[in-house]
Amino acid sequence: MHDHDLDRRTFVQRTGAATGILALAGCLETDDDTDEDEDTGDPSNGDDAVPRFPEVEDPPAAVYRPTHRESMRMLEPITAGEYTLAPMLSYPHPFWLVTGGAGEDDIERVDPEQGRGVHMMFTLWDDETGIVLPVDTSATITISQNGERIGSPHSPWPMISQEMGFHFGDNIPLEDDGTYTVDVELPPIPTHTTGDLEGRFTDSETVTFEFEYDRAFREQVVGGVEYFDESEWGERGALEPMDHGHDDHDDDGHHDHDGDGHHDDDGHHDDDNGHDDDDGHHNDDNGHHDHGHVPYSALPPADAYPGTRLEPTDEADTDLPRSGDAAIFATLLESGSRLADGDDQYLLVSPRTPYNRVPLADMAMQVTVERDGEPVGDADGTRLVQTLDSEYDLHYGASLAALQSGDAITITFESPPQVARHQGYETAFLEMPPLEFTVPEEP
Repeated sequence: MHDHDLDRRTFVQRTGAATGILALAGCLETDDDTDEDEDTGDPSNGDDAVPRFPEVEDPPAAVYRPTHRESMRMLEPITAGEYTLAPMLSYPHPFWLVTGGAGEDDIERVDPEQGRGVHMMFTLWDDETGIVLPVDTSATITISQNGERIGSPHSPWPMISQEMGFHFGDNIPLEDDGTYTVDVELPPIPTHTTGDLEGRFTDSETVTFEFEYDRAFREQVVGGVEYFDESEWGERGALEPMDHGHDDHDDDGHHDHDGDGHHDDDGHHDDDNGHDDDDGHHNDDNGHHDHGHVPYSALPPADAYPGTRLEPTDEADTDLPRSGDAAIFATLLESGSRLADGDDQYLLVSPRTPYNRVPLADMAMQVTVERDGEPVGDADGTRLVQTLDSEYDLHYGASLAALQSGDAITITFESPPQVARHQGYETAFLEMPPLEFTVPEEP
């Protein structure tokens, strides 16, 4: 287990009760060489519960719809210090890691070690703002049964999926049925924080919970899988977030009549039990976060941000320009912004998935500015810093000396999001060419 120098406050809550089974779009487990008479993970045999699914052949280099929607068991959320954590369990399945660049050697598929076990996932958020918090690989998961530790601690991966948004998790092999105890050590949040989040999440926390792994669980998560018509496999688009019951809108804020069940670049996200506030986060009718609601990591729509929205130099086919199918929003906050240094302006860049507005974390970006063909500021570029803000959520930003109308701004993506992907995202956000913007004329 990792050692941490910071003080740790430990909160323990044990629960074996599940709040429900949810459908979840995820990765596919397939074995083209499996004989029809061999064990294919049918839960009726009480053994390996890893269903076999077809995969999309030659998927696009973009976000696409998978062949099925998985199911999972959601346990009671746990509060620990400043964190709230929701554990979720499904069957083991593959996911994809990004290990640096965008080449084939930088994308690694991770297959389960065995069929018995769970795919364990967690959504972590700040209950005061409803903002989902990014976690790096220094978190640890320790599994025990009857007081005996099972295997070595796991270091879960930061992940994105179409229905869960940003979360972290890993496959956990389990040999025996029974009750298992899970200790999750949460490190301090490494991301630069601003606004009401500044100076928070600096302590480590540990949460503990229990779950039952048995035949009934396997039958439940495997039997709850929803299969889609083959004509939908690999279509450009995404499945809706796991918190259903929302009105879906297109880029212009109108209802989505395509039946995709998602909200596009700038679509607003309304809930029938409340509404989204100006930040795009769920609140109840009194403006307070609903404690029974696990938030989805949807960023605010583009029109919720202040400042001067930068115009893409090349005419885009979508409301927001795309790079590697990531939708890129960029705005220039005026001098005196709380995020800027002194009298500088603040460039805010918000990369997000093109349909559900999931933040794309752990990227490396540079910005260069030219005026009349000559560089302004550092000719080698200015690094954009990943920042978590109470008003603008996850974004990348930098202070820049006062810019002028007509200035050309180039955003270069030096590395794609270093987060694991569930199926439907594994071919997107990899090769990301630079984007050019222009500071518009004063209105």
